[in-house]
Amino acid sequence: MLNQPRLDEIMRLLSQQQRVKSIDLANSFGVSEETIRRDFKFLEGLGKLRRVHGGAILPRLNEEQPLQVRNRIKTQAKVALAACATQLVQDGMAVFLDTGTTTLALAQRLTEFSKLRVVTNSLDIAQLIAHHSDNDVVVTPGDLRRNDNALIGPHTLQFARQFHYDIAFMGIGGIDLELGLMDYEESEALLRRTLVRHCVRSVILADDGKFGHRTFVNTLPFSAISTLVTNRALSNDFAARMEHDRVDVLHP
Repeated sequence: MLNQPRLDEIMRLLSQQQRVKSIDLANSFGVSEETIRRDFKFLEGLGKLRRVHGGAILPRLNEEQPLQVRNRIKTQAKVALAACATQLVQDGMAVFLDTGTTTLALAQRLTEFSKLRVVTNSLDIAQLIAHHSDNDVVVTPGDLRRNDNALIGPHTLQFARQFHYDIAFMGIGGIDLELGLMDYEESEALLRRTLVRHCVRSVILADDGKFGHRTFVNTLPFSAISTLVTNRALSNDFAARMEHDRVDVLHP
């Protein structure tokens, strides 16, 4: 069982010290290091800290966790929202998938379709769809970002602008009630701003851990997208905001 007062105290200490050690916290709370590591894992899943060897640190607004770390967070939530997002897809569509763990989860479901034209800036997504389906796959050019095998930069934007997509599926770094849709890097934000202008339907895929989470770049207002797909019902505040901005919301 997770102990909320202990979680709150971990975050209080982290905000003061910027870094905490699991052994020190275990001794302070009178629990095992394994218990503290479980606390770290839970808080990391909420985006509140980042686990490092022997402890944890506060995440930076302009620093996203590596793909292999994000792949371990909220995996069931991503599977659920990916299944929900497939309701929007039909055989024969032209689809853009940008890079991210949620779009990668959706890519696994898209292997069940046929005659799709899939354009992506993710090498992982391209390989998955190409190796497990007969759908056409087009990979953007760009500079390779090694921590997630994404292609980014001006060549990516120039290529993406050449086409018009039936639907563009995009991940997002954070969703703030006041600031809207947010990203860690400007390159991601620029691509998503480009995609919403070149598609019939623009779709953000976001698990519930992204809500109330601020990152570095103000990417888009809610009104710029067509649809938001998540893994659970929104809070009253977010639901009201999406209704106000005429964003369709889908969840299991």
